[in-house]
Amino acid sequence: MIHFSLSANTCVRWFLRGLTLLLACFPAVAQETNVSAPLTAEEVVARVVAMNQLRARALENYSSIRSYHLECDCLSHKKADMVVRADYQAPGKKEFTIVSESGSGTVRDKVFKKLLEAEQESLREENQQHSAISLENYRFQISDYQKTDSDEFYVLAAQPRSENKFLFRGHIWVEAKDFAITRVEGQPAVNPSWWALKTDFKRRYEKVGDFWLPVSNESETKVRIFGTAVLTISYSDYQITRVPEVRIASSRQKLSNGQQTTLLKGN
Repeated sequence: MIHFSLSANTCVRWFLRGLTLLLACFPAVAQETNVSAPLTAEEVVARVVAMNQLRARALENYSSIRSYHLECDCLSHKKADMVVRADYQAPGKKEFTIVSESGSGTVRDKVFKKLLEAEQESLREENQQHSAISLENYRFQISDYQKTDSDEFYVLAAQPRSENKFLFRGHIWVEAKDFAITRVEGQPAVNPSWWALKTDFKRRYEKVGDFWLPVSNESETKVRIFGTAVLTISYSDYQITRVPEVRIASSRQKLSNGQQTTLLKGN
């Protein structure tokens, strides 16, 4: 007979491993599709990387409020909530302050607080390189291209170049004016364990001032024998400080004109 205390710990432990990718930065990869688009997948990603570098250099610090919620339908139902203030300072420092918490202590200690620790670890330069959405880490192909009078989007299928726990297989949505990723959906490139049958995640970004920042994370992990765990994180109340001498709008225009090599050198 399995005692609940053991099963709950096991459930959240394998669930946490399934979220390594989600917080280290992102449906199965689409079949090849011929789509007429102005840029190739490689050109789109090169512009995304260049603009991400510019925005990262311009973002001196910011703060936000996060709301974590998890429900685990394991051998017994467990749920918990936690509200956290996050303070970021360039180039790679984050501090977290717990504003409130309620519900299962097991979930709060073994999921929420471990996720905060994992996020701080992900800020290390080598981990950022391993998890970056880049041509070095992924093969891309355009699966859809959408253009209206006000919007232009590329949808790229991403296939990891290696079986790396920091990578994923899925899709990214790129807004073509800012060359910003607005949405990521997929699954980890490597199944975190025998216990995790499947992990699906969705992440959305919205524009706050000159920057595209996360507004929501959703992740569902089906744990063998124990059930399903669902995590949601919402982000709000962003307060941003920007380095004024970095001209994102001007650089974006240069990218549109194909001057990405110069931008990548920081000129």
